[in-house]
Amino acid sequence: MHHKIIGYFLLFIGLATLFFAFTGMYQTFVNKKPVAQVIQIKPLSLQTQYGSVQIQTDAINPLINLSLFVLFMLFLASVGAKVAAIGNNLLKTELLCETLQELRREEVLAQEERIKKL
Repeated sequence: MHHKIIGYFLLFIGLATLFFAFTGMYQTFVNKKPVAQVIQIKPLSLQTQYGSVQIQTDAINPLINLSLFVLFMLFLASVGAKVAAIGNNLLKTELLCETLQELRREEVLAQEERIKKL
């Protein structure tokens, strides 16, 4: 019985994690929620034979942060799927055990009825 409770709990936690990951990605990609600025690259200055060249990183910073956010959310989604699969397998195992116990009970009752007929 406790395997069933743990199975439902793990299934719920896994599905909630999946929902959180996909909701976060959806809100970010429709511009409802900004991406956290994890990495901030400063403008670069290169010295060449023709003088100093400035490389602006204003376009690169959001792309890097968005890529990190997507990788993190995909990691969360894979963890949630794994946890939900573990919970599902626990529920399947518990159902299989209950079914086997019921079949054994039916076999024992059938054998008792045969003995009574003799």
